[in-house]
Amino acid sequence: MTGNSCAGGIAAEIRLLLVDDHPMVRRTLAEVLSEEDDLVVVGECDDGSQVIEAAVRLRPDVVFMDVSMPGVDGLAATEALQAAAPEARVIVLTGEGPQTRAAAMAAGAHALVPKGVRLGALLRRLRTVATGGRGCPY
Repeated sequence: MTGNSCAGGIAAEIRLLLVDDHPMVRRTLAEVLSEEDDLVVVGECDDGSQVIEAAVRLRPDVVFMDVSMPGVDGLAATEALQAAAPEARVIVLTGEGPQTRAAAMAAGAHALVPKGVRLGALLRRLRTVATGGRGCPY
């Protein structure tokens, strides 16, 4: 499925890489996402500098990328990841607000999601991005 829709789903397993400098955020996301039958968390990174190596090694379908991280931030990591592993789809997670959208899309992100989004909306966006969609509204 392609396009700008935020609906849809797939039957195959979706491999996820979680990138956030806060261990509690990664742990919570991993626990919640792992409860879904079609999702598997294949790895976690606590800094943007680890993303390319992890993506090449783990081959995730979707990378959840925090924007604000020390060292290599999420936007720089997204841009580098898209150059090194363009098949990986990136959902940027942010607490910074919708003003981050233009920069995230310019870096190559496929969607921007606020950290406070409800689980159902997060799962719909994830499955949309995994199936080729992009541009889900903030």
